[in-house]
Amino acid sequence: MDKTLRILIIVDLAWDARLGAVRVFMGLADAWRAAGHTVEKYCLSDAFPSPARSRIASLFRQLVFPWKAAAFLRANRGRFDVIDALLGTLPFSKRRLHFDGLVVARSIGFYQLYPDFELPRPQHRGRLAGRVFYPFFDRTLSNRTRRALRNCDLLNLPNEEELRSIRGTIGPAKAALVQPYGLAAERRAELIEAAQPAATRLANRKISFIGMWSARKGANDWRKIIRRVRATVPDARFLFLGTLVEDRQVLNDLALERTDFIQLVPEYRPEELPRLLADSTVGAFPSYAEAFGFGVLEQLAAGIPCVAYDAAGPRMILQNDLPDLLVPVSDFEKLAAAIVRVLQSDQRDYEELSSKSAETAARFDWSTIADDTAEFYGARLANRSTR
Repeated sequence: MDKTLRILIIVDLAWDARLGAVRVFMGLADAWRAAGHTVEKYCLSDAFPSPARSRIASLFRQLVFPWKAAAFLRANRGRFDVIDALLGTLPFSKRRLHFDGLVVARSIGFYQLYPDFELPRPQHRGRLAGRVFYPFFDRTLSNRTRRALRNCDLLNLPNEEELRSIRGTIGPAKAALVQPYGLAAERRAELIEAAQPAATRLANRKISFIGMWSARKGANDWRKIIRRVRATVPDARFLFLGTLVEDRQVLNDLALERTDFIQLVPEYRPEELPRLLADSTVGAFPSYAEAFGFGVLEQLAAGIPCVAYDAAGPRMILQNDLPDLLVPVSDFEKLAAAIVRVLQSDQRDYEELSSKSAETAARFDWSTIADDTAEFYGARLANRSTR
């Protein structure tokens, strides 16, 4: 595509790489800029520069954010060709926005399915503010999402399963683009270069998981997975990265005291991940509902085979090249058995599996994905201008 685009990213979260949704936009923005496009962003911390004083205050800011974003867009009319907005953050018609470019609503997760796995908010159950505010907040987000689906020009989704799941809402006429996510070539190089030799990693018998500690991502299954793996491989060790909760909560859920075969890293900086994964043998990702699965992709890029539940995102990554690493959703026994098979591999088989894992990750390249997305956006704009 010859024409460069002026793209505005809108997301109602802080611009923080630890947040999965923001990380998607960051990866795209970097790749688009490298290709010559102009990219700006308007996020929660742009709308509200000072820190929120409480959890409810932070959620209230998310409720107000769409009006702040709309005001920013109206004040900067004519500066952008494309608005790439997190689904639900721009629930207004283009007429109200005074914008005649392309409005894209980007889904980072199954908006109809993810809420089923949300953890309860027990600390607010007995409080009037909590009982009133949280149901109102959830209803508002749901209504806002439906309006954004109705008003956008194009829906951008990370997998075909999500597209099928919401066709009844958006109808067959709504244009949709399905594009996976990826890693930059530099990031893949950092991960594989830090990895210890395959023989060393195989001898370590270490299982790693990347992701927040939540029911959706399999927190309720880990106790059973650990028990079954260690019944066969007694010296197996486990590494949990990016849980975003206190260690005490994870250990309580696992029914364990502090032990030397469990390593917990609640938070880490992105540049620390290659070192943290360097000696892992096999990854595990028991997520029940996943739009993509960066935790799977990053481990593959490090040469770490990653066993996962057969949810939409991990399936997109693994099904063509590494189908044996997929097990049925919720079947923790098969997931544990698949982990054990990798741990008990001979060195030659493990080296081949490790190489194939890195090759699979290389197919998900941010530069290629961003180019394809920009080309599609440009074509949609060109079609609109010729009507």
